[in-house]
Amino acid sequence: MRFFKYTVVFTPESDEPDVYNVSVPAFPEICTFGTSYEEAKFMAQDALELVILSRLEDGEEISSDKKPKKMPINAKVEEIFISVSHQVTASPAKHVKTAIFQSA
Repeated sequence: MRFFKYTVVFTPESDEPDVYNVSVPAFPEICTFGTSYEEAKFMAQDALELVILSRLEDGEEISSDKKPKKMPINAKVEEIFISVSHQVTASPAKHVKTAIFQSA
């Protein structure tokens, strides 16, 4: 099992104060939101887990944590901890059969 810690920025919508947009400076591809602060935290963790698992499966580098360069007004910053269990296994097929299809 591997553990990761990332800084997450929660920015409230100006016209909907209960809605929070989520961004992760280390992963610019993450863009999600929640209709409450708690839901936004859940969505952030879910998005982080998916991105990290995807990168592990593709053999890509896992970004290190980055702090935000600019802070939006009223934004909240929190560190989120992620634990990921990833194991790749493959086994060859015991029997390979070839089918030939012919049209009449």
